[in-house]
Amino acid sequence: MNQTLEQLIKLQDIDQRLMEIKEHMGDLPDMVESQESEIESLEGDNQKKEEGLSEIEKNIRHHVTEIEDFTIKLKKYKEQLFLVKSNKEYDAISQEIDHMKSSIADSETVQLTFEEEKLELKESIKLNTTKIERVTESLTSNQIELDVAMKETIHEQKELESNRDILYKDIEPNYLNTYEKLRSSRDVGMASIIGAACGGCYSQLPPQTIIEIKENKHIINCPNCSLFQYWNGVEEF
Repeated sequence: MNQTLEQLIKLQDIDQRLMEIKEHMGDLPDMVESQESEIESLEGDNQKKEEGLSEIEKNIRHHVTEIEDFTIKLKKYKEQLFLVKSNKEYDAISQEIDHMKSSIADSETVQLTFEEEKLELKESIKLNTTKIERVTESLTSNQIELDVAMKETIHEQKELESNRDILYKDIEPNYLNTYEKLRSSRDVGMASIIGAACGGCYSQLPPQTIIEIKENKHIINCPNCSLFQYWNGVEEF
Protein backbone atom coordinates (compact mmCIF):
# COMPACT_ATOMS: atom_id res chain seq x y z
CA MET A 1 0.00 0.00 0.00
CA ASN A 2 1.13 3.53 -0.72
CA GLN A 3 2.82 4.80 2.46
CA THR A 4 1.13 8.22 2.47
CA LEU A 5 -2.23 6.59 1.81
CA GLU A 6 -1.68 4.22 4.72
CA GLN A 7 -0.73 7.12 6.98
CA LEU A 8 -3.81 9.08 5.94
CA ILE A 9 -6.04 6.08 6.64
CA LYS A 10 -4.53 5.76 10.14
CA LEU A 11 -4.99 9.50 10.67
CA GLN A 12 -8.60 9.24 9.56
CA ASP A 13 -9.22 6.35 12.00
CA ILE A 14 -7.73 8.38 14.86
CA ASP A 15 -9.75 11.47 13.98
CA GLN A 16 -12.96 9.45 13.72
CA ARG A 17 -12.39 7.94 17.16
CA LEU A 18 -11.57 11.34 18.66
CA MET A 19 -14.79 12.66 17.17
CA GLU A 20 -16.72 9.76 18.71
CA ILE A 21 -15.19 10.59 22.10
CA LYS A 22 -16.17 14.24 21.68
CA GLU A 23 -19.71 13.24 20.72
CA HIS A 24 -19.82 10.94 23.76
CA MET A 25 -19.28 13.98 25.96
CA GLY A 26 -21.85 15.91 23.95
CA ASP A 27 -22.21 19.61 24.66
CA LEU A 28 -20.87 19.27 28.21
CA PRO A 29 -17.37 20.73 27.59
CA ASP A 30 -18.77 23.80 25.81
CA MET A 31 -21.54 24.12 28.39
CA VAL A 32 -19.11 23.95 31.32
CA GLU A 33 -16.81 26.51 29.69
CA SER A 34 -19.75 28.81 28.94
CA GLN A 35 -21.08 28.58 32.50
CA GLU A 36 -17.65 29.23 33.99
CA SER A 37 -17.32 32.33 31.80
CA GLU A 38 -20.81 33.48 32.76
CA ILE A 39 -20.07 33.13 36.48
CA GLU A 40 -16.76 34.97 36.07
CA SER A 41 -18.54 37.78 34.21
CA LEU A 42 -21.31 38.06 36.82
CA GLU A 43 -18.81 38.08 39.69
CA GLY A 44 -16.79 40.76 37.91
CA ASP A 45 -19.95 42.80 37.39
CA ASN A 46 -20.86 42.43 41.07
CA GLN A 47 -17.38 43.51 42.12
CA LYS A 48 -17.70 46.71 40.06
CA LYS A 49 -21.18 47.31 41.49
CA GLU A 50 -19.88 46.76 45.04
CA GLU A 51 -17.16 49.34 44.38
CA GLY A 52 -19.81 51.72 43.00
CA LEU A 53 -21.98 51.04 46.04
CA SER A 54 -19.10 51.86 48.36
CA GLU A 55 -18.54 55.17 46.56
CA ILE A 56 -22.24 56.02 46.72
CA GLU A 57 -22.40 55.30 50.46
CA LYS A 58 -19.37 57.55 50.91
CA ASN A 59 -21.19 60.34 49.03
CA ILE A 60 -24.35 59.78 51.08
CA ARG A 61 -22.38 60.12 54.33
CA HIS A 62 -20.81 63.30 52.98
CA HIS A 63 -24.20 64.84 52.21
CA VAL A 64 -25.69 63.72 55.54
CA THR A 65 -22.83 65.49 57.33
CA GLU A 66 -23.23 68.49 55.04
CA ILE A 67 -26.96 68.71 55.78
CA GLU A 68 -26.26 68.49 59.51
CA ASP A 69 -23.72 71.33 59.24
CA PHE A 70 -26.12 73.45 57.19
CA THR A 71 -28.93 72.79 59.68
CA ILE A 72 -26.75 73.89 62.60
CA LYS A 73 -25.78 77.06 60.75
CA LEU A 74 -29.43 77.69 59.85
CA LYS A 75 -30.44 77.44 63.50
CA LYS A 76 -27.71 79.89 64.49
CA TYR A 77 -28.75 82.38 61.80
CA LYS A 78 -32.37 82.15 62.95
CA GLU A 79 -31.28 82.86 66.55
CA GLN A 80 -29.24 85.83 65.36
CA LEU A 81 -32.35 87.38 63.78
CA PHE A 82 -33.60 88.20 67.27
CA LEU A 83 -30.36 90.01 68.07
CA VAL A 84 -30.00 92.26 65.01
CA LYS A 85 -30.15 96.03 65.52
CA SER A 86 -30.54 97.23 61.93
CA ASN A 87 -32.40 96.39 58.77
CA LYS A 88 -29.11 95.87 56.98
CA GLU A 89 -28.06 93.17 59.46
CA TYR A 90 -31.51 91.63 59.26
CA ASP A 91 -31.36 91.45 55.45
CA ALA A 92 -27.87 89.99 55.49
CA ILE A 93 -28.81 87.26 57.95
CA SER A 94 -32.04 86.58 56.03
CA GLN A 95 -29.98 86.03 52.89
CA GLU A 96 -27.77 83.56 54.77
CA ILE A 97 -30.87 81.77 56.05
CA ASP A 98 -32.27 81.51 52.52
CA HIS A 99 -28.87 80.30 51.30
CA MET A 100 -28.73 77.61 54.02
CA LYS A 101 -32.28 76.48 53.22
CA SER A 102 -31.39 76.26 49.51
CA SER A 103 -28.15 74.38 50.28
CA ILE A 104 -30.01 71.92 52.51
CA ALA A 105 -32.64 71.34 49.81
CA ASP A 106 -29.93 70.81 47.15
CA SER A 107 -28.03 68.38 49.36
CA GLU A 108 -31.23 66.48 50.20
CA THR A 109 -32.01 66.16 46.48
CA VAL A 110 -28.53 64.84 45.74
CA GLN A 111 -28.72 62.50 48.74
CA LEU A 112 -32.08 61.17 47.54
CA THR A 113 -30.61 60.51 44.08
CA PHE A 114 -27.72 58.59 45.63
CA GLU A 115 -30.16 56.61 47.80
CA GLU A 116 -32.12 55.60 44.69
CA GLU A 117 -28.91 54.58 42.90
CA LYS A 118 -27.92 52.62 46.01
CA LEU A 119 -31.19 50.67 45.96
CA GLU A 120 -30.84 49.97 42.24
CA LEU A 121 -27.26 48.70 42.68
CA LYS A 122 -28.24 46.51 45.63
CA GLU A 123 -31.10 45.01 43.65
CA SER A 124 -28.82 44.39 40.65
CA ILE A 125 -26.19 42.75 42.89
CA LYS A 126 -28.92 40.60 44.45
CA LEU A 127 -30.15 39.48 41.01
CA ASN A 128 -26.59 38.70 39.90
CA THR A 129 -25.95 36.74 43.10
CA THR A 130 -29.12 34.70 42.59
CA LYS A 131 -28.09 33.98 39.01
CA ILE A 132 -24.57 33.02 40.11
CA GLU A 133 -26.02 30.54 42.60
CA ARG A 134 -28.31 29.05 39.95
CA VAL A 135 -25.58 28.76 37.31
CA THR A 136 -23.09 27.40 39.87
CA GLU A 137 -25.54 24.67 40.83
CA SER A 138 -25.98 23.69 37.18
CA LEU A 139 -22.22 23.96 36.57
CA THR A 140 -21.45 21.62 39.48
CA SER A 141 -23.84 19.04 38.07
CA ASN A 142 -22.40 19.38 34.56
CA GLN A 143 -18.81 19.16 35.84
CA ILE A 144 -19.58 15.91 37.66
CA GLU A 145 -21.22 14.49 34.53
CA LEU A 146 -18.29 15.65 32.39
CA ASP A 147 -15.74 14.18 34.80
CA VAL A 148 -17.51 10.82 34.64
CA ALA A 149 -17.57 10.95 30.82
CA MET A 150 -13.91 11.96 30.65
CA LYS A 151 -12.76 9.21 33.02
CA GLU A 152 -14.19 6.67 30.61
CA THR A 153 -12.10 7.94 27.70
CA ILE A 154 -9.32 10.18 29.02
CA HIS A 155 -6.53 7.60 28.70
CA GLU A 156 -7.64 6.55 25.23
CA GLN A 157 -7.95 10.18 24.13
CA LYS A 158 -4.45 11.06 25.32
CA GLU A 159 -2.99 8.03 23.55
CA LEU A 160 -4.86 8.87 20.35
CA GLU A 161 -3.70 12.49 20.45
CA SER A 162 -0.11 11.39 21.05
CA ASN A 163 -0.25 8.95 18.13
CA ARG A 164 -1.83 11.62 15.97
CA ASP A 165 0.99 14.07 16.70
CA ILE A 166 3.60 11.48 15.75
CA LEU A 167 1.75 10.48 12.59
CA TYR A 168 1.07 14.10 11.65
CA LYS A 169 4.77 14.93 11.35
CA ASP A 170 5.43 12.15 8.83
CA ILE A 171 2.68 12.84 6.29
CA GLU A 172 3.53 14.87 3.19
CA PRO A 173 2.35 18.47 3.81
CA ASN A 174 0.40 18.89 0.56
CA TYR A 175 -1.71 15.77 1.22
CA LEU A 176 -2.05 16.69 4.87
CA ASN A 177 -3.31 20.19 4.06
CA THR A 178 -5.87 18.80 1.62
CA TYR A 179 -6.99 16.23 4.18
CA GLU A 180 -7.46 18.91 6.86
CA LYS A 181 -9.43 21.17 4.51
CA LEU A 182 -11.73 18.31 3.58
CA ARG A 183 -12.17 17.30 7.21
CA SER A 184 -12.98 20.85 8.29
CA SER A 185 -15.79 21.07 5.74
CA ARG A 186 -17.07 17.47 5.73
CA ASP A 187 -15.88 16.06 9.11
CA VAL A 188 -13.92 13.41 7.15
CA GLY A 189 -11.01 13.62 4.77
CA MET A 190 -11.21 10.08 3.39
CA ALA A 191 -13.85 7.54 2.47
CA SER A 192 -13.68 3.84 1.70
CA ILE A 193 -15.45 2.97 -1.53
CA ILE A 194 -18.75 1.11 -1.27
CA GLY A 195 -19.07 -1.19 -4.21
CA ALA A 196 -18.44 1.08 -7.18
CA ALA A 197 -19.33 4.31 -5.36
CA CYS A 198 -17.57 6.89 -3.23
CA GLY A 199 -18.17 6.17 0.43
CA GLY A 200 -18.60 9.85 1.14
CA CYS A 201 -21.04 11.18 -1.46
CA TYR A 202 -22.11 7.80 -2.96
CA SER A 203 -21.53 8.95 -6.52
CA GLN A 204 -20.61 6.18 -8.96
CA LEU A 205 -16.95 5.95 -9.90
CA PRO A 206 -15.54 4.68 -13.25
CA PRO A 207 -14.58 0.96 -13.27
CA GLN A 208 -10.92 1.76 -13.97
CA THR A 209 -10.88 4.16 -10.99
CA ILE A 210 -12.32 1.43 -8.77
CA ILE A 211 -9.57 -0.94 -9.86
CA GLU A 212 -6.90 1.64 -9.09
CA ILE A 213 -8.42 2.44 -5.71
CA LYS A 214 -8.51 -1.24 -4.74
CA GLU A 215 -4.82 -1.52 -5.57
CA ASN A 216 -4.21 1.14 -2.89
CA LYS A 217 -1.09 2.24 -4.75
CA HIS A 218 -2.13 5.80 -5.49
CA ILE A 219 -3.97 8.57 -3.67
CA ILE A 220 -7.16 9.26 -5.62
CA ASN A 221 -9.80 11.90 -4.99
CA CYS A 222 -13.48 11.50 -5.68
CA PRO A 223 -14.23 13.72 -8.71
CA ASN A 224 -17.51 14.77 -7.08
CA CYS A 225 -16.73 15.45 -3.39
CA SER A 226 -12.89 15.46 -3.51
CA LEU A 227 -12.52 13.05 -0.56
CA PHE A 228 -9.47 10.80 -0.68
CA GLN A 229 -10.58 7.30 -1.71
CA TYR A 230 -9.36 3.95 -0.41
CA TRP A 231 -10.61 0.40 -0.12
CA ASN A 232 -11.04 -1.31 3.25
CA GLY A 233 -11.08 -4.79 1.68
CA VAL A 234 -14.80 -5.32 2.11
CA GLU A 235 -16.62 -6.37 -1.07
CA GLU A 236 -20.08 -4.90 -1.54
CA PHE A 237 -22.59 -6.74 -3.70
